[in-house]
Amino acid sequence: MFTSRFVNTFLILQAVFLCLLSATFGAEATRLDLETAVRLGLERNLELKAKREELGIAEGRMIRSNLFLQHNPEIEGEIANKRLRKPEEGFNKNLLQGGVSLSQEFEIGGQPGYRREAAQRNLRKVNFEIGDFERTLRFRVSELFLKLLNIKAKLAQAEQIANLRSQLYEASKTRLALGDIPEVQLIVAEFELNRAKSEAISLEREYEDLLSRLRTDLVLEKEEKIEPAGDLPRAPLAASLSEILKSALERRPDLAALDQEKRVAEAEELLTRAERIPNVKFGFFYDKDDKDNVFGGRISIPLPVFDRKQAELREALSRKSIANLGYLHKRRALENEIQAAFAKFKLAEKELALYPEGTLKKFDEGLDLYQRAYQERAVDLADTILFQNQVIEARLKFIDALTNYNLTLAELKLQAGIE
Repeated sequence: MFTSRFVNTFLILQAVFLCLLSATFGAEATRLDLETAVRLGLERNLELKAKREELGIAEGRMIRSNLFLQHNPEIEGEIANKRLRKPEEGFNKNLLQGGVSLSQEFEIGGQPGYRREAAQRNLRKVNFEIGDFERTLRFRVSELFLKLLNIKAKLAQAEQIANLRSQLYEASKTRLALGDIPEVQLIVAEFELNRAKSEAISLEREYEDLLSRLRTDLVLEKEEKIEPAGDLPRAPLAASLSEILKSALERRPDLAALDQEKRVAEAEELLTRAERIPNVKFGFFYDKDDKDNVFGGRISIPLPVFDRKQAELREALSRKSIANLGYLHKRRALENEIQAAFAKFKLAEKELALYPEGTLKKFDEGLDLYQRAYQERAVDLADTILFQNQVIEARLKFIDALTNYNLTLAELKLQAGIE
């Protein structure tokens, strides 16, 4: 009995401990790299899930087009009361008559083939449209992630600058106590310290705004906390403009979707022309006429005297023309977009080349050198603050140049259809 109670108590305590442990770890932010963030976006994004549901509509159209016959057979029955004028003796003068007929409508203009062709092309088009949405979502997540890394780098610098300004403020108090500087310099040092802290707060505000937008795209729950991890890379791109253009023409899903839309319109035009040929309805019937059984067949062909699908054909031709023009417009616009994206990337690459590897280390060495020089009374406060501001500005330009390089590279890959 005692052993059983001990085991139960132990299991309860263990469960409570696990719950507390999981809650503790759940409160910690999960570090995400860019690849993981993009994968989460493709798995969770609600807009993308809604877009994928359009496949069901296209598949329904495919099911409809693959039916053996587009029209169901029709069965008809009839019953009538036949009144005899001079009924024979022993017979009722009212006789019930009945009949039944079965008919089926057939398409004879090749409509099933055109209908299946249009449905297949439409399914491919929807698949390409989903691929294009995935492409733009991938870029959207990448853009937000890279901007967050940019803010993180600036926040790290802001923290470093605030620390330097704090040291500068403390050194100014020491030098003021020694009578080495006037009190106004201490006020200036305090002002610079507060300004550094204020800039850090502004960066944190911008960081939270970008993080909120990223959380929306990744469809994160309230309790899920994330922290973008990683550094801004300097990955080169060796492809030429002609190679990127060729890749875009072959791989851009939006261009492929428009091409399929054009083919859908062509198939629908042929389907409309085929539907101008009247369908034929065959059937057979059975009638009970008094004592006689009557069997027979019938054929029905509508005469296209008034409605010859003029309106439907005009609409089909217009849709075909719109699809052709849309494809041509997109193809020309695509070339211009890629040329502009390539030019922006080359400018970003040229700007980044101004900052070779080890640039940040040199900036840090310069800041430390001037900081020590001020503490040792080798330079005054104005020169120290001026130098620090110049270094801060240069570091910000470097961070922005590196971010812009990655953003233009991501945009170029977006335009080229490269994942």
